[in-house]
Amino acid sequence: MTLNLVVVGHISQDVIVDSKGRIHEELGGTAAYSSLTAAKLGAQAGIVSKVGGDFKTRYHELLSDHGVDVAGLTVTGEKTTAFKNSYDAEDRRTQTLLALAPAIGFPDVPSHYLGARCFHFGPIFREIDRDIVRQAHDAGALTSLDPQGFLRCVDEAGRVRPSRWEDARGVLPFVDIYRSDEDEARLITGEKDPVKSARTISKMGPRIVLITRERKGSIVLDESEATKVPLVLADRFADSTGAGDIYVAGFIVEYLLTRDAVRAATFGACAASFKVEGVGVSALPTGNMVEARLRASCLNRSINRS
Repeated sequence: MTLNLVVVGHISQDVIVDSKGRIHEELGGTAAYSSLTAAKLGAQAGIVSKVGGDFKTRYHELLSDHGVDVAGLTVTGEKTTAFKNSYDAEDRRTQTLLALAPAIGFPDVPSHYLGARCFHFGPIFREIDRDIVRQAHDAGALTSLDPQGFLRCVDEAGRVRPSRWEDARGVLPFVDIYRSDEDEARLITGEKDPVKSARTISKMGPRIVLITRERKGSIVLDESEATKVPLVLADRFADSTGAGDIYVAGFIVEYLLTRDAVRAATFGACAASFKVEGVGVSALPTGNMVEARLRASCLNRSINRS
């Protein structure tokens, strides 16, 4: 079976502290959110990740029960990557690194994953060897990157801080699709204007650049044409964690079907609107749910899934 999408990066076991001081644990990380979303949308998805012996059985079962191929999920060492995410009343996050699993290299990719149509790389703390990106690209797969984890460092107290990505020019030439928020794009390019950031990143390699802007929607740069995609409104707000991961997973699933970047970005934005309605991975949508909301929001001008 040929996989549509393989997501590479650490899964995390996150401690969440909400604005009222309530504490709970959630599955986290781009690899978890994006692979689960792709599978829920009907794609054949696999995951390449490393977790520790403390990884919860229920999380492993969640992935496999949703149809994610977990052959690339390796248990090694004692600790799974973990963050403490504390939110204030404005949904601003303070993040602390609690534990870090071993790095991921090309030998960790199962052989039957190598023919996948797309590899999405979602580091959460500098765990991905850049050779995986190059080798996936050289093998002919579509390659996608969310550089969030390459743009992080920690202070003496373990608090996560933004950091410049010194190896950007060594990785981005092997990336076809780039996705980040506008602050992360600014860290790479130095440009305050998100369209200028997108164009600068595109010159480094990616053909498609996606810049998400929270309530301002997103910008899609495909080749040299920039398009603003509006926000798709949710019915309620509960938790925004992972919304960007759902956005890019929705984008990839739709783009593999249509090769239309604006259409795929609209689909991804709508998929992300469901995420904010629930905590963790509890509110991931099906393809039919996304299509229905697009029709209701009058943004379905180009979505016609068959």
